[in-house]
Amino acid sequence: MAATRRRASRAPRPNTTAQFNSLIASPAVRQLLGGPVTDVIESAFTQMGWAEEEIETAVGEHPEHAQRLSDAFGLLAPTRRLMRTEMVYRAHCREILARVAAGEDTRPGTAAECCCACCETSQAAPLNVAGAGLYMRMWKAAGFPEFDELSTHYEALRSQDIDRHERTVRHKLRVDSRRLPEQIPHEQLSLVAPDGT
Repeated sequence: MAATRRRASRAPRPNTTAQFNSLIASPAVRQLLGGPVTDVIESAFTQMGWAEEEIETAVGEHPEHAQRLSDAFGLLAPTRRLMRTEMVYRAHCREILARVAAGEDTRPGTAAECCCACCETSQAAPLNVAGAGLYMRMWKAAGFPEFDELSTHYEALRSQDIDRHERTVRHKLRVDSRRLPEQIPHEQLSLVAPDGT
């Protein structure tokens, strides 16, 4: 006898940031955990709040993909130290959520991750023309504030090199575990007894 398995409906995710803020406001909790530990936890919960807000925005823009976007919360883990910055982390979340809504691969590096890598590289050694052009292209793709039109000149000089660098960097920053589990449409799911009935 075949039976159809249905996906359990999920309750809305609670606002973890508000819950944490009410908990951490207690002087006893702060004293128990200590300042440095409390700061690390507070930073993590703040980022979770940003991720939840970006999911809400994405669901508003793509209501037909609300469940998939909600399920994508686990894909929004920060991958770089610079993602403690709100602007950088939110851009990272937006790109991944846009990929989820479009049914695209979520594993390649995001523009925000590429910017972080370019920033870290530039602190070790000066970027060449194509490297600087990549940084500016990724800055623009991430939706960060515009600073000038210099990127147009880099694109005119080295667009093919920048294209190649972008493919390479996005591939190197790929996170293989950053993907939603394979989902089988409900109508194709059935439980069949071992005897085939």
